[in-house]
Formats: sequence, C-alpha cells, structure tokens
Amino acid sequence: MAIAELLCTDLTSVEAALQAGADRIELCAALEVGGVTPGIGFLRAAVALAKSHPTGVGIVALIRPRRGDFLLDGPGGLALLVAEIAAAREVGAEGVAVGVLGPDGRVDAASMAALVEAAAPLKVTFHRAIDHVAEPVEAVRTLIELGVARLLTSGGAESAIDGAVRIRSLVDAFGQDLEIVAAGGIHGGNAAEVLRSTGAPAIHGSCSRRVPSSSHGRTGAAPVRMGAAEGSLREDTRSQLDPSSARAFVEAARSSSR
Repeated sequence: MAIAELLCTDLTSVEAALQAGADRIELCAALEVGGVTPGIGFLRAAVALAKSHPTGVGIVALIRPRRGDFLLDGPGGLALLVAEIAAAREVGAEGVAVGVLGPDGRVDAASMAALVEAAAPLKVTFHRAIDHVAEPVEAVRTLIELGVARLLTSGGAESAIDGAVRIRSLVDAFGQDLEIVAAGGIHGGNAAEVLRSTGAPAIHGSCSRRVPSSSHGRTGAAPVRMGAAEGSLREDTRSQLDPSSARAFVEAARSSSR
C-alpha cells in the first residue's frame, strides 16, 4: 500500500481531500506558478481541520517564498525560510517541503542543513527543486546525509509518467534511506500506472479541476484579469481539488502492491 499525498490550495479542497481518505496533505498557494508558501491563516485552519479528522491526517507546508529558481534571495533569504518554517511548526504542521540550490545547480548543502535543523522535529521534504539539479544521484546522497526525510520528484521530467524510469532508479537506489514521493501530473486516472511504473512508496497530486465562480458581479462584462502573465487564471474561475479524481487517486494508492 502506497501513501496518498494530496496538494490543496484552499479549505474546500482540504475538506475534500480528507473525505477522499488522503494519508497526507500538502498546502500551497498559487499552484499555477508551481506553488508558493501558503498564508498562515490558511495553514492554521487546515491543520485544525486535519486534526479533527478521525485519522489525524498530517499537514505539510510548502516553503517557497516566490516562483522562479531555487536560489536564496540575497543575505536575508535564508532567514526568511527559517521564519516561514518556524511559523508552520508553531501552528502544528507535520512537515515542510523546501529546497535550495546553488548557482552551480547543486544542492546548497549549508543552507539545507540550517533549514533541516530549523524544522526539527518536523519531517523535511526536498521538493521538486531536485528536478532542476545538475547531478541527481549526488544531490540525493547529500540530502540523505543532511537528514531529509522525503524527496518529491517527477524524475526530472514534465510529469511522473515521463520520468518514471528515473524515479524507479531513485527508489531502487535510495528507497531504504528516504521516502521517494512521485509527483507531476498525477491524478485519479493515472495514479495506478505511476505506481506500477515507478515502484514509488508515495504519490503526490493536486487532482485539480477548473471551477467557475458562483459570483455574478459585472454581469455581461468580460472579467478583469488580476495576473499579468499571459494565460493566467481569470477571476471568474479557480482551480480546486476534484473529489472524484481524489478518491480514485487514494484508491490507487490503497490498492498498490507496495
């Protein structure tokens, strides 16, 4: 049986993930840009919901202050990550997902050591920054030495399906030392295939769908975009966890031979 970790960006999605039977929930904001640190109010409310659930589902907080690369933002960058980790720990998160690289494309070992220490006793996931490193095997060895508990990866590809061969190689080589979590484009329809092809002990997905707004403001007028990026979500729609996809995602993990 594999672990089903669902990614949520709002409380409605958290409630649906709990109802679907998620083993773990990761919280983030702005999934359309790859995810950034969730607001502390959202994190606090989600932890309270999860703790009230009969199975006591753990909440993992993404710690990523901005979109883009995974380098620290100047001399205050490390202190910012430490502060966000402290906030997540204080409100009861079970773990944090973080990742820092250096300009050379390798894990910033000194910064990650400080972050793992700052997070204790929370479990630390090294997020998909791993899919941007120059030498993945060397990077994973470094993370194990630093005490990282989980590795979130698409195998260096756009999706876990495309990166399945590399994910399986990481599971085979390092699966006894940290939890390899397959991620990237996984949903209820392909979760079973990902588990079969990668052998991963855990899968991660948002199982999201586009939901139209129930607001009828500015009737007949074109919605005003708040995001500057071309292709950004319009304000008359949002991304939310799809309950049926989430249930299939969890069932695939339950039925896995692991």
